[in-house]
Amino acid sequence: MKVLFFYGSLSEFRTHILEDDVTSIVDLAIKFDEEHRKVSLKGQDYPEEEKAHYTCVVGYSDDYSSLAESAIEGFVNFIFRFDIDTLYLQNPPDSIERHLKELPEVSCETYRQEYHSLDLDGLKAINDTYSEKIIGQETVRKKLVGALYDVAKNRYNKPCVMLFYGSTGVGKTETAKFIAETLNEHLFRKQFSMLHSDEFTSYLFGGKHTQNSLAKELLERESNVILFDEFDKPHPIFYSAFYQLFDEGVFTDKNYTVTMKNAIVICTSNFQTLEEIRERLGDPIFSRFDTIIRFDDLNSESVKLIIQREYDSQYAKLDSEEKKAVDDESVIDKLIQHIDKLKNARQIKRVVREAISGVMIRRLL
Repeated sequence: MKVLFFYGSLSEFRTHILEDDVTSIVDLAIKFDEEHRKVSLKGQDYPEEEKAHYTCVVGYSDDYSSLAESAIEGFVNFIFRFDIDTLYLQNPPDSIERHLKELPEVSCETYRQEYHSLDLDGLKAINDTYSEKIIGQETVRKKLVGALYDVAKNRYNKPCVMLFYGSTGVGKTETAKFIAETLNEHLFRKQFSMLHSDEFTSYLFGGKHTQNSLAKELLERESNVILFDEFDKPHPIFYSAFYQLFDEGVFTDKNYTVTMKNAIVICTSNFQTLEEIRERLGDPIFSRFDTIIRFDDLNSESVKLIIQREYDSQYAKLDSEEKKAVDDESVIDKLIQHIDKLKNARQIKRVVREAISGVMIRRLL
């Protein structure tokens, strides 16, 4: 049997499957259960039978959670009940890879997805276009380019780990998205405020194979730009899970191991001072950030520019009669009069949307 281990996204995994006629390991498990359910007498051995032959069997990343725990633990015995030419496994649990590689009759190959990495051209693109995308954060641009220079020069043998902090809606998350877009990749984003303490333990450290975990999601990611949004929300006891990732680029839980040597990891916090962050996160994780960047509150000129951009975006979607109604009520002028009351981009987008929709509703009624 030839076994190909692949670690990476589903889209990339599919490019490695050379055969057209494939059978999933879930189908094999169902077939196995159906055939042996007929043996109902206690103590009776399964009858000897000829092994069914399959040219190509595929185990997708989500398939392992569909298998019984006994099938995972005894995966080798399960898979050798069939005559298989080639077995493709995407992001298998560590135990499966380890046991299969111990067998002399199995020929193994391992592939890992290669993600786009930042180079000097990409760094220049970030420097040249950042201020057009993220308004009011010129100081951030300078610090960001400086932090990413060694990444672009390939001088890191670990992830570049950055902490962005400051008020909500001033560009922290948008900056992470911008970096991913520059690399032509989809940002991997996890919002930690959505997870509660009872969920976080198994999510970070691994639980049953049927449960989701951060390690499994990181294996399946399509990008090497990672955003841990609201990183300050979990209890500090959980930060120990990230020590090895931040230091060496390796994240391990009970079932999976992820290697992320050249990733860009961005953590965000809404705290206002370094002292607050250090007190909340604790020195062990605080000291592991390569760069800490503060995002300033938006000044009046930045707010005005964001209002104008959002207004132009919403205005362009209107038909000619709607545009006339908005013009007649001088919506943009009224919005600009309230600059001092608007503090962040999210609030601005909501207010602009409500102002224009208010005109439409009054017109309709």
